[in-house]
Amino acid sequence: MKKWTSILLLLFVSIQLFGNPEDEVKAQFPGGNTALAKFLDNNLKYPEEAQKQKWAGTTLIGFTVNEDGSISNIRVVKSTKLVLDNEALRLVKTMPKWTPASQNGANKKDMVILPINFDLSKKNIMY
Repeated sequence: MKKWTSILLLLFVSIQLFGNPEDEVKAQFPGGNTALAKFLDNNLKYPEEAQKQKWAGTTLIGFTVNEDGSISNIRVVKSTKLVLDNEALRLVKTMPKWTPASQNGANKKDMVILPINFDLSKKNIMY
């Protein structure tokens, strides 16, 4: 049992010296989630074809927030309809730089999955 206690103590000391998940700050849209929801609501253009066909659903868009806050590697993680996916991609591509993630005070890349809900009853999106 002493061997396991030593290993656990070493692991604990390593976490304390080199940081732990509590020191990590996730990437964030400038102004937070409220500002993100407002941005999405103000910039979504519900495709006319989707409205006519009564297509709705949630597209999941994945992207990387780089160390400088820029967005890259934008992709559809979960598809609804191609026309809705394309609008979701367009919308994310128009976003401003995000506040980058950080760990122990240093900026780092972070992956974000953003659900974009196309709702015909509201003709807007919700975050």
